[in-house]
Amino acid sequence: MAYSYPNAKGSQSKIRHGAQPIHLTITTNRPMFPKGNTARKAAAPSVGTSILRPLNPLNAIHLRQPGNFTPTRRTRRAMNGPRLALVADDPRLAGAVLAHLEKTLGLVLWQCSFEGIRRYPAPDADGLLLLASGSAADSEQVHRFVQEVYLQKLPIVLLVVETDGARAGHDLGRLDAYVARRLLWPRDSALLSQFVRERAARIPHATAVNEETIAETVRRRLLSQTPSLIPLVERIALAAHHDVTVLLTGETGTGKTFLARLLHDCSPRKSHPFMVVPCGAQPSNLLESAFFGHVRGAFTGADRPKVGKFEAAGQGTILLDEIDTISMEQQAGLLRVIETGEFEPVGSNETKSCQARIIVASNWDLEDAVQRGKFRQDLYYRLNVMSFHLPPLRERVQDVAPLVRGLAARFNTKFSKDLFDVGPRALEALENFPWPGNIRQLENIVQQAVLVSNGPELLFDHLPEQVRVHQPVARGFIAEPPRDSLVRNREALERNVIQRALAKNGYSRSRAASALGISRVTLYKKMKKYGMMRGPLQPEET
Repeated sequence: MAYSYPNAKGSQSKIRHGAQPIHLTITTNRPMFPKGNTARKAAAPSVGTSILRPLNPLNAIHLRQPGNFTPTRRTRRAMNGPRLALVADDPRLAGAVLAHLEKTLGLVLWQCSFEGIRRYPAPDADGLLLLASGSAADSEQVHRFVQEVYLQKLPIVLLVVETDGARAGHDLGRLDAYVARRLLWPRDSALLSQFVRERAARIPHATAVNEETIAETVRRRLLSQTPSLIPLVERIALAAHHDVTVLLTGETGTGKTFLARLLHDCSPRKSHPFMVVPCGAQPSNLLESAFFGHVRGAFTGADRPKVGKFEAAGQGTILLDEIDTISMEQQAGLLRVIETGEFEPVGSNETKSCQARIIVASNWDLEDAVQRGKFRQDLYYRLNVMSFHLPPLRERVQDVAPLVRGLAARFNTKFSKDLFDVGPRALEALENFPWPGNIRQLENIVQQAVLVSNGPELLFDHLPEQVRVHQPVARGFIAEPPRDSLVRNREALERNVIQRALAKNGYSRSRAASALGISRVTLYKKMKKYGMMRGPLQPEET
């Protein structure tokens, strides 16, 4: 195995992994340090044991014996970080710390940058992260990352390792209440070894880097955004892995674009573009040009050729948002692309081929739109190979807290605020609000609250007035009828009949209402009455 590294003098070194040494050859064009800089040389890691560890977690190297890395499942795609890792942006400091821990404890730690580590921790992740700071800029990164961990309530133990220069440039003393220890490097190197040894003894497979299945990636991403979708992890992973058309339905702002992006990121097409086409924002007379492109002179104002979205997406994924807004005539052209993959730019006779995967999203119930003659039935069947319905946020109270914490962490960093937590009263008010604008409105409210906040906690008083003055509907004050009463038994029977109708009709409310002989509005009210809107999401399939 040969590597080129521009800052190290040509040399050879052996890295021992288990009982077998791995030979690495490092060739470079200039010395690692200026001549005479003995202090930096002394603090530097030995060549071959640290400087080769990359800062990007997606390319992280976990040393193994040659030829032992063989994925056993086709669905495995990404690498998942271990539960004991070093986070650093300074490669020299990182190399010194890694070399010290390998020498004293025999541990080969996983390493990544502060930007990279943000992609990995899930709300149920645990373990130990060593946060290394070699400068004032690094200390600012440490400070912001600790805030994000505490705002999102991640059960991760944090240990800060800082140099004299970093401590002088940015005092991290305020973090003492939020981290396990703050150690000075290299003075406290022995304490570092002792702390890591004690922690590693309590963590099974602490430094193992395991492959992550698609389902595990989906679950990790959903936990931080929409835990109510966890029951659908396997179906989402299935839809991501297979190149099928997916239909996403739900009110505006419920997270359809997030789910479409998740499907793309977990698919074999993830290295190709992900394009969103807001159909409702396109003028009806230009929608065909937006989809398929046009040639010069195709219509008035077409003074140059234009590549359409289906061609520009290449082999990536294209999301057609608000598909219900396009006319019946335009639906015919879209049907042809989905069936054959062929289209012609406006004004051209040249047939082109669409290689992209298509995901569509709608604010309507398209099945109901088909029955009303507003949407083509044949197109609906082509689109609805796999479908997912995202309920409004008011029916997903369990999603409010993780969304609020994630948004607070993002805006806290954006506005350089001092937040470490969200107050219980503020969180309760946000959970009780009906959110007519769904997640988009929640994002706006949290942004306003973080912007006006001061201090370590987001308080009730920081929330906009419309949230503070909202009075939730009182629950639990209506006396229940006796267990053996006719009303109680009739309601239980009606609930069971509705549940069976939903299950029999693939949890499609339109089909279930039709089977029961009632309107969708009546079905919705009864489901709400019997508490059937708060249960786990169920699949909707054709």
